Amino acid sequence: MLSDKLICETTPVDDQCFLLSFITGHYFGPDINLRRPEKSALQRVKEGLPPYSHSQLAGSQMKTTELERIYYYIVREADPSVVVSLHSLRQFLQGHFQTSNQVLKSAYPQFPDLFPPRLHPHALSDSQQKVIENVVFINSPDISFIKPEDIKRFKKLTGLESLALSRDEARHYTCATGTGSNGGSEQESTAKEEPPSVILHRPKKTRHINDLTDSDHLDPLCPKCKGPFAGMTCAPVGPSVTDMENRPDQELIPAMVYLPSQPTIEELENIVAATRSGFALTGSAAKARVGATVGRMDIGECNDSYLFRASLPGVKRDEREFSCEVESDGKVLIRGVTTTGEKTVSRHSQVFQMKTQNLCPPGHFSILFQLPGPVNPEHFSGKFCIDGIFEGMIKKAKQ
Repeated sequence: MLSDKLICETTPVDDQCFLLSFITGHYFGPDINLRRPEKSALQRVKEGLPPYSHSQLAGSQMKTTELERIYYYIVREADPSVVVSLHSLRQFLQGHFQTSNQVLKSAYPQFPDLFPPRLHPHALSDSQQKVIENVVFINSPDISFIKPEDIKRFKKLTGLESLALSRDEARHYTCATGTGSNGGSEQESTAKEEPPSVILHRPKKTRHINDLTDSDHLDPLCPKCKGPFAGMTCAPVGPSVTDMENRPDQELIPAMVYLPSQPTIEELENIVAATRSGFALTGSAAKARVGATVGRMDIGECNDSYLFRASLPGVKRDEREFSCEVESDGKVLIRGVTTTGEKTVSRHSQVFQMKTQNLCPPGHFSILFQLPGPVNPEHFSGKFCIDGIFEGMIKKAKQ
């Protein structure tokens, strides 16, 4: 709930503070285990919910760049005078947003006021990307408790007709940021990192599965692929030749080489031989995505039931460490532990240093997805097969 201590005349700084607190307070909330639907930080304050502890949190990580993208997506149609620069936004996230007006300081909470650092620390992931722990994005917040005047003001400042957002558009939004009225032009881009997955959450001491394949998202239907290569798999390529010359001591980001014609076996062997620890895929394997595959799934439907299959390679089948919970609204939560992706592997008194780590990293994980409709949890059966496929079947709820 935003404070009633508002100054009489709205100023650009006042509007900036209002939007910062409104967006972070209503579109984000703590990622609490088994809490569905998620409640925003300000909704929890309004409802007087008790404080949560660290043990109740899911252990997820949100990249700071994702939060930045969402902010700039929401204010994309707003007047530049009410949009803060990227530098100022990051100050706000750290609780250091500067304003000389004491009333504004007490009226609008900063990010650490809503998400205490002891429960939501700012950290670096294993891939050296800035993350905030245990925070979840709520693209369609509950507005029943928000003051009508606050909703009206928010819509007027942002130009939005509704508070509901497209989750994918907000998380993938890219623009040259840092052009707000507070802090000058910085011309930084929040598009330098890929957004995190909304399916898989990693505890803080393990790597997010998407961190392993940030630049390897292959899109066989990419609209940018035209001409003779239309329909081929594509992925972001490395830096330009100029960039390579300017940074000879740095490793290149992952890249993909396109071949205009089908290579011979000898040509393919020569290409692989030119790489260090490289490998080639042929046949049906070449049609799939390269990298970690935990969490991919298929969902089927018949007259009275749903069937789903989840790919869980390298996941322990021990019932003490694996569970699948189904709620009546069709939400499915799978929890488990992966054992692959280690940097070293011991076998028969020998220790192997892994040259590649394309499998899922070791640690706890959770997968949350939604079935097409409501179900009857009492009529659920699941089977974890030795091929790494978990199959579940559940009856639909009677209408």
